[in-house]
Amino acid sequence: MKIFRLMGACGIATLMLMAQASAHGGVSVQENKCIMKIGPYFLSFTGYQPQNTYSQFCDDIPDRGKTVIVLDAEQSSAGTGASGAANSNELRDMMIDFRVLKNVGQAKDEDDMEKNTEVYLQPKKYPSGTLTFQHDFEKGNFIGLVTATNDHGQVFVSRFPFAVGATGGNLIWSYIIGGVALVGAAAAYFLFGRKSA
Repeated sequence: MKIFRLMGACGIATLMLMAQASAHGGVSVQENKCIMKIGPYFLSFTGYQPQNTYSQFCDDIPDRGKTVIVLDAEQSSAGTGASGAANSNELRDMMIDFRVLKNVGQAKDEDDMEKNTEVYLQPKKYPSGTLTFQHDFEKGNFIGLVTATNDHGQVFVSRFPFAVGATGGNLIWSYIIGGVALVGAAAAYFLFGRKSA
C-alpha cells in the first residue's frame, strides 16, 4: 500500500513540475485561455509565429523570429469579470503601454531601462480592448511589462519574464525528470512491493 502512495506522490510531483515549467510570471492558463493579471483586471494573451507554426503560445516564445503578440481586455457583462475580479472593460478607458526588456540580470527593471528596451509601445487608449504588436525576436531572456493608468492616476503593472527559443528544452527536461520519477516508483514497487505480498 505504501508503494502506491509513493507512486501517487511521484505522479503529483511530476504534474506540478511540468506545470511550473510551462507557465511562469504574470501569465497563467485558465479555462484553456492564457490570462495575464494586471491589478484587479485580466488581459488574455496570445502569441503567434506565422513563419514557424500556426499554433498559439502564451508564455515562452518557441523560436526566434517574427512574432505577433495580441493582448485583449477580457469582456465581462456584469460589474465583475473572471474569478470575481474587477470589470476588465475598464481597461479600455485607461492609458496602456507595453515594454519588452532584455533580461540581462538587472536588479530592477528600471536599471538601464532605455538601454535594455527591446520593444516599447507608447501609452495610449485601446477602445477596442485589443493591443497588437509584431517583433522579430532573437533567442534570449526577456521581461514583459504592461502598465495601465486610469484617469485617477492609479497605476497597475503586470510583469512577466519569458524566454525565446528555450521552451522546448525546458519542457523536455521536465518530461525526462517526470519519467525517471515514475520509472523509479515502478521499480520500487516490483522490488519492495512483491516482498511484502
